[in-house]
Amino acid sequence: MSDKFFISISGKSAVGKSDFSNLLAQKINARVFAFDKISHLSLCDSEIKRQLREKFCNQIFDSSDNIDRKKLGAIVFNDNEKLSFLNNICQIFMENYIDNAIFNTNENYIIFDYALLPKMKYFEMSNLKILIEADEKVRFDRLIRRDNVSESYLKARDKNLPNYDKNLFDYVFENSDLNKDNLSKQVDKICSLIKKIQTSITL
Repeated sequence: MSDKFFISISGKSAVGKSDFSNLLAQKINARVFAFDKISHLSLCDSEIKRQLREKFCNQIFDSSDNIDRKKLGAIVFNDNEKLSFLNNICQIFMENYIDNAIFNTNENYIIFDYALLPKMKYFEMSNLKILIEADEKVRFDRLIRRDNVSESYLKARDKNLPNYDKNLFDYVFENSDLNKDNLSKQVDKICSLIKKIQTSITL
């Protein structure tokens, strides 16, 4: 993995992490690992479903025996012990999935996209750490429209996110307007920063 350049992109829900990650990936030909999508994939794993059924019985399953993420979220976001249990079993799945994918990918640039990255090993191994911020009301309005969830649900979810220490990040920018022109400008700045970092590594 030493020949690869790792980029962590973190921030709360609906700050534009995915849009930014995808724009940057197109610019530098990178592989993006969207942890939320991989986490959703983990909930289809038979072993994880078995463990969750033991923990929550059938209250989080729908009529097709699939996990209802809104029902699961309503439970775990208000119970730290249950949230920790969920995060632990999903993290094992995600790390196995990502480590294997990184080992087998040909891309030199790897982008990690996740709100909880500062709590994972991928954050420390990253060559460049980016934090995206946005106004809470803007984020919540977007999420309520997009995901059809309540504000109380979002506040319960937000309180379980880390308090981001800006000093741990190499680059921080505001994206409250969720404007793609702004994201494109930020991508150009990051591309220049990547070149500087790579130059310093080779010296």
